[in-house]
Amino acid sequence: MLMVPVSQAAVGTVLDGFNVCRGYGQIQGDDGRQCEITTVSVDVWHILEFDYSRLPKQSIGQFHEGDAYVVKWKYMLSTTVGQRQKTEHVRVAGKEKCAYFFWQGRHSPVQVLQGKEPPCFLQCFDGGMIVHAGRREEEEENTQSDWRLYCVRGEVPMEGNLIEVACHCSSLRSRTSMILLNVNNAVIYLWHGCKAQSHTREVGRTATDRIKEECPLEAGLHSSSKVTIYECDEGSEPLGFWDALGRRDRKAYDCMLQDPGKFNFTPRLFSLSSSSGEFTATEFMYPSRLTSLYSLLTTITRFTSGRAGGLKKTSLLDPHGYDGMQIGRARWRPCYSIAKNSKKPPKSYLIHAGLEPLTFTNMFPSWEHREDIAQITERDAEVSNQIILVEDVLAKLCKKIYPLAEVLARPLPEGVDPLKLEIYLSDKDFEIALEMSREEYNTLPSWKQVNIKKAKGLF
Repeated sequence: MLMVPVSQAAVGTVLDGFNVCRGYGQIQGDDGRQCEITTVSVDVWHILEFDYSRLPKQSIGQFHEGDAYVVKWKYMLSTTVGQRQKTEHVRVAGKEKCAYFFWQGRHSPVQVLQGKEPPCFLQCFDGGMIVHAGRREEEEENTQSDWRLYCVRGEVPMEGNLIEVACHCSSLRSRTSMILLNVNNAVIYLWHGCKAQSHTREVGRTATDRIKEECPLEAGLHSSSKVTIYECDEGSEPLGFWDALGRRDRKAYDCMLQDPGKFNFTPRLFSLSSSSGEFTATEFMYPSRLTSLYSLLTTITRFTSGRAGGLKKTSLLDPHGYDGMQIGRARWRPCYSIAKNSKKPPKSYLIHAGLEPLTFTNMFPSWEHREDIAQITERDAEVSNQIILVEDVLAKLCKKIYPLAEVLARPLPEGVDPLKLEIYLSDKDFEIALEMSREEYNTLPSWKQVNIKKAKGLF
């Protein structure tokens, strides 16, 4: 099976029957006319169970993963007309339009939409959006620590956003940038992983500049804070950086300092299913992806399995491998596939739920380890912490002939139909077990075949 080609369709959002694309700049309408979108104003309301409140200007862009918000985006849609023999365009006064977004954090008690923001939503905050841990009304509890750690997300500076993660060295990711903030001293360490791409670094710089300018209260700062920024690369961190994270422990995360690879590719995530009787592969795409950054791709294929050997359904991930936070609990029937490339076939690995290695979990901004899931998985005698090649599992599942001793043993080999054990025997073992040839057996009525198999222990 060949790998599904990457979609080159441009990202956009249709509002009031018009595609606003990324929500800013020059765009082309369905009628071919050139238009320009500019933001007029942004207002945000914090939604509680029985109440709501409008956020002050300095809090716009500050979200909490346990809350829900309504964002009002007022924008101007103007038609641009080109002049003859001139390259510039003249903007014709347009009309104001308005859109409302209902943003829901991943820990809010309603449907999760965090991580699925379209670019026209992200650009409202001009690179200053931050998703804090906890809830807004619990800010006193949230700011007990002197340090906060944020993971940088986004591909364009004005669409950049931060998500708060556990302030520990295990939260570091070599393929992205991180922001470490000291609340009391107003110090920021902008840390770049050794494999972070140039556009990710630029998004991180914009985010730190916005924190310095706005000093958000939600981050533990105040208007009089004089923020100092230190920029450092993985492998050359100052001592103050490690003081915040407890201790220097490169083994706590998937450190890539010794890896010679450039990692300038985009991991892709597919949900695989055969529940309908037909094998399907559905790709999850980052809603704010920038198509131009996906021209050169190398595919890494990994499969994570749930209990009983089924695939664990995984929800939306950032194409950089940094956005996924939801892990579905559905267990599907086993369905395996190998992505093939005629020049250099990539390796595919089977990973069991609860026993995921760092190389897998560190493709996400954070990973919630479920000890209860791990215990369930470990009950399976055949499951271990070892990474297994999918091709080996395929060979095992596709095995057609088994020795008589394995067919008579319990538990049966994976994939063997307990009602048709005789079909897995060689002709020699068949005659030994049933004391007749396969041809003689096939001439018997079904009820008699069942009785013979019961008598011989093959049913």
